Amino acid sequence: MKPQGLRVGVVGFGEAGQIHVRHLQRAGVEMVGIVTRRPDINRGLRIYPSLSALLPDVDAITIAVPNYLHAPICLEAMRGGKAVLVEKPLCLTATELIQLEETYRLSPVPLKVGFRLRWNPSLQTLRMRLHGARRVRCIYRLGIEKLAAGKEWTRHQSESGGAFFTLGIHALDLVRWLVDAQGKPLSHLRAHAATLDTSSDFPLEVSLSGNLSSGPQIVAGADLRGDGPFRLDLQVQAEKGQYPDSSLPSPGPEEEHAAEFEYQGLITDFIQAAFRGEPNFGEVFEFFQSHRDLIQAREVAASRGQSSWTDMRKSIQSLFINA
Repeated sequence: MKPQGLRVGVVGFGEAGQIHVRHLQRAGVEMVGIVTRRPDINRGLRIYPSLSALLPDVDAITIAVPNYLHAPICLEAMRGGKAVLVEKPLCLTATELIQLEETYRLSPVPLKVGFRLRWNPSLQTLRMRLHGARRVRCIYRLGIEKLAAGKEWTRHQSESGGAFFTLGIHALDLVRWLVDAQGKPLSHLRAHAATLDTSSDFPLEVSLSGNLSSGPQIVAGADLRGDGPFRLDLQVQAEKGQYPDSSLPSPGPEEEHAAEFEYQGLITDFIQAAFRGEPNFGEVFEFFQSHRDLIQAREVAASRGQSSWTDMRKSIQSLFINA
């Protein structure tokens, strides 16, 4: 089978799903069809009613649906022996993570997660230059009003995973990738969460920090307050390599058209992995560890405050009611 003959299906046809289809078609794979409930699609694509109907017809799938659906769809595809690209996050809970780890060990397949920042030309060059990192900090900033436009589910922790799993996951993956964490756990994990308001049921400002056994301290977080545009607050302390750096290639992650470069790299890498059919064990175990860090950080942050974010939300609502 030639790479161009790779049969791929897409699950979901929102903003991310449409980007997947566009880049898959540009890459020349055989676009078999999409699973979607949207009635307004007329793009010459076959519409499948369910994942189970799609799987027998494809070699690989990409997943671009609300976060809480990622793990169950990914599990079904892995059990069917299909290569998978899933938009971040891979899962939201410890139970889902355990299921994914067990399934991957029993049925290893090419598994990729949509960490676009890994494919940004500027950040790729930074990683190659980075040497002797002591501390890397990244805060991913995007106002929730922009994030949730047309995606109201992102305001609910049960469906999105909260700030740690909507934006914090990109920041954490970036810093772990920059220092080549290789699936190693963080020691001395600390976590913080603040700024709960009536627009969501989870804190909008979160962060975590810890140390790798190889030495560097990493700090990652998300800031979803207000309606601000995307901004990557990245700080690097190392013997070599810094950000920002005017000599890094364009486009940087905040520049126009950066997303196109990032998705092109992401989709191309997935197609190559799916064609080879070889499980990417080291990369997948790193994905698992980053999600484990986030799950633990969310629990630590919650334990530092009230018993749950739901209780915190009720407290804030009562202030407005009694005002």
